Amino acid sequence: MILDKRKFQLHLKTETLGHGFHLYERIDSTNRLAMEFLREGAPEGTTILAEQQTGGRGSNGRQWESLPGGLYLSVILRPQLMLADIFQLTLVAAFGVAQSLARLTGADVRLKWPNDLVIEQGGRLAKVGGILTETRIQGDRLAGAVVGMGINWDNPVPAEAARLKPLSRRDLDLAPVAAAVLLGLEESYQLWRQRGIERIVSGYERYLVNLGQAVEVPGHDGQGRIIGIDERGALRVLFLDGGETLVMPSELRLGYAR
Repeated sequence: MILDKRKFQLHLKTETLGHGFHLYERIDSTNRLAMEFLREGAPEGTTILAEQQTGGRGSNGRQWESLPGGLYLSVILRPQLMLADIFQLTLVAAFGVAQSLARLTGADVRLKWPNDLVIEQGGRLAKVGGILTETRIQGDRLAGAVVGMGINWDNPVPAEAARLKPLSRRDLDLAPVAAAVLLGLEESYQLWRQRGIERIVSGYERYLVNLGQAVEVPGHDGQGRIIGIDERGALRVLFLDGGETLVMPSELRLGYAR
């Protein structure tokens, strides 16, 4: 096994996340298995980690190549949340994980809207990770959620992506990286529950690489510039005439060009 379970437990500093820990050498998808655990009543903080996924998924159903050497984990959360606010969980996870990885490695980990972890490399953005949040709904409320995280650490990656380990200023293996990712998520999750989404939005924007980027929005004349996000994770776009609009992830896809 690439990840040392005992070493992971020694590094783990969370109160809840990761203490119900299930490690697999190879499965199809940590999110799929975590959703099964969620339906069976597993408590908040239950964590699934795999050294390799054969059916890993990113956003919009895209395949996430998950070869050994990367970090692939999913966490069960059970927040009290209305359906209209579900996307807040992705903001919470993206901010917490980006902040924790930057703190651990010293690398300039940033966020590309809405849920990609990126670094700037050779004058372009390269993806080093992603967040996939899936939910279970009962009536008009959220019964539970699974937050999946994939991090390119020391695994083979496509040409447009990058590995984080060579960029780290510290000599690390997957055990402290996994522990740090869970701590970052827990810190952000607690901040959100105690202080509200406004603190998460401001934190997310500090890492948002798209601030100031010129974009063309369907249905609007001329270019606008990205000035932030709102509480649902929508982009705030400002136009030259002073008008502002909100753009949801389903309406606009941002590329990796700088």
